[in-house]
Amino acid sequence: MTDRPTGLPDPAGISDAQLHAEITALIEADARAARRWSCDRPDCDGLPHEGWLHHHARATQRLPEGGWAAWLMLTGRGWGKTKSAAEAVRDWTTAPGTMIAVVAKNATLVKEICFESPKSGLLAVIPPEDIRRYNPGNGLTILRLKNGSAIYGFGAETPDNLRGFAFDKGWLDEYAAWNRHTAQSVYDMLWFCLREAPSPQVVISTTPKPLPHVKRLVERGRRANSSVVLTTGRTEDNRANLSDAALAELDSEYGGTRLGSQELDGVLLEDVEGALWKQWMFEVEGFRVARHAVPPLERVVVAVDPAVTTTDSADFTAFTVAGRSYPLEQMYGDRRPRGYVLHAEQDRYTPTAAMRRAAALYHEHQADCVVIEANNGGEYLPALLTEVDPTVQWRIVHATRNKRARAAPVAMLYEQSRITHVGPPRPFTALEEQMTTYVGASEHEEKSPDLLDSCVWALTDLFLAHSVSDVPNQAADRRLTGRR
Repeated sequence: MTDRPTGLPDPAGISDAQLHAEITALIEADARAARRWSCDRPDCDGLPHEGWLHHHARATQRLPEGGWAAWLMLTGRGWGKTKSAAEAVRDWTTAPGTMIAVVAKNATLVKEICFESPKSGLLAVIPPEDIRRYNPGNGLTILRLKNGSAIYGFGAETPDNLRGFAFDKGWLDEYAAWNRHTAQSVYDMLWFCLREAPSPQVVISTTPKPLPHVKRLVERGRRANSSVVLTTGRTEDNRANLSDAALAELDSEYGGTRLGSQELDGVLLEDVEGALWKQWMFEVEGFRVARHAVPPLERVVVAVDPAVTTTDSADFTAFTVAGRSYPLEQMYGDRRPRGYVLHAEQDRYTPTAAMRRAAALYHEHQADCVVIEANNGGEYLPALLTEVDPTVQWRIVHATRNKRARAAPVAMLYEQSRITHVGPPRPFTALEEQMTTYVGASEHEEKSPDLLDSCVWALTDLFLAHSVSDVPNQAADRRLTGRR
């Protein structure tokens, strides 16, 4: 029989009540140990090691040292920024009487993510024995602690939500997802609420998006001796705490795309000087929707930007399928039509193969017509399309202005948030890359953006050209056929 460890009572010599109390104390001690957040090992990777037998904070997840004013965690999804911010709030509340503001995109998200998230919310990281009362609300959520500290949760819909309060610290969650028209004003209002704090500090946790209020903070964080601390990171940094299956799916869906660079690698995508499309145009709410969320379409066109030659080094032939509709939710608000880019692809085709592909897309998407650019000797393509499939309606267009001049009005539609890309991001990777990098230089300086051209032709036909009924070989009006 082995000797018993010193310091532990002999179960045979204590009562059932004492044994129960001893077991309860051990369980509580284990729970406290599991809640410990950060060790003092430099460059710790957060994995278990001597003295820390559970996963804990990586070095980059700890509260920065020094007299900073704002800590901006600009990282990929799953990096652990919500958990890091919640732990920062928990650390602040250990000082009795500390008042903290927590702000998310809206009141529902601040409650469900910042307070109630099972693994990373405030109720998960703050010991239950420290909590006096939790009051979730539709407008204001409040968590009061026994030491007099309190945490108030707000939605960022309007700056006035914070007016009149006084706080010591603040946490802004998914700052880049806030309304781009009011986000900076809400941020400013929070700092007015911190005006009496002896050491005001704000933690900002967000996936990057190239919006003005985010870029302003990033620029401050990149300056020497700035009061803004900038922390960046990738989803991969937290692999030990994430699902391998989920990571594989995310890499399959988003790897190699501009959206993947942003959402997984935490890269703040910069605008190309002179480009008509800016990065923020792809980040507005509702820009990407699933196919089932598209309303009935009034018209659908397939636009073709054909290659001039068919050699191995020739340009691609590009196809864009787009539709136009009046979404029901806008019938009594913005009455302008919206555009839906349903499909975009490019490849090298012979003229006959290109027209076969155009016909296939026409039938697949129940289109009204195929729009064909006929410059550079392509006037024969409509005849070839008719030979391939005489049931296909077509329209021929000629470029009378340069590419940049043709693209500018379409870029304006994106700027007005009137265009939506339908489905997962990967099929639009090449198109969006051309949009955000094309500046309209000469053909010798810049490769012709074939997909961009086809998209411009499609949306020009739907929004900016004369009615399709004005041309020969007109497409049939199918608005009453119930197309989805």
